[in-house]
Amino acid sequence: MDESHHFLEDCLFFNVNAFSRQLLKLAETSFAPLKLSPAHASLLLILFENPGISPKKLGNLLRLTPSTITRFIDALVKKKLVTRKNCGKTSAIFPTGRGIEIKPAIAGAYKQFYLNYTRILGAGRAHTLAHQINQANGSLARFSESDNGHVPDL
Repeated sequence: MDESHHFLEDCLFFNVNAFSRQLLKLAETSFAPLKLSPAHASLLLILFENPGISPKKLGNLLRLTPSTITRFIDALVKKKLVTRKNCGKTSAIFPTGRGIEIKPAIAGAYKQFYLNYTRILGAGRAHTLAHQINQANGSLARFSESDNGHVPDL
């Protein structure tokens, strides 16, 4: 067997990124009619359930950096889907009326996306993968937060 092929088969980094690109293509197809990226749609869904949420809390929930959250909010403000209200040194993010109007379409796009990938992967496998990746993300995040520059002996 070709040694580089074997490495790629066993490389978590390579496989997760390749999988992510494939899943993103599928997601983008589902959200294209809304002219929204899947990431922006995810932010809006969180916002619908948590109007007035802070950018910091949004970043924590979406596991995104503050600068990325700021860019996302700026893009959604420009589309008139969210509004930012300053509260002292922090801000609160709210959906606009226009944003709330597209909530059913966003939910429908997510449902279609979910049905597409579960049809391809199988519902059980998709569910298991989602939970395993979520747990692994949590482990890596805890390690990163406590990282003192030293990689533990493996």
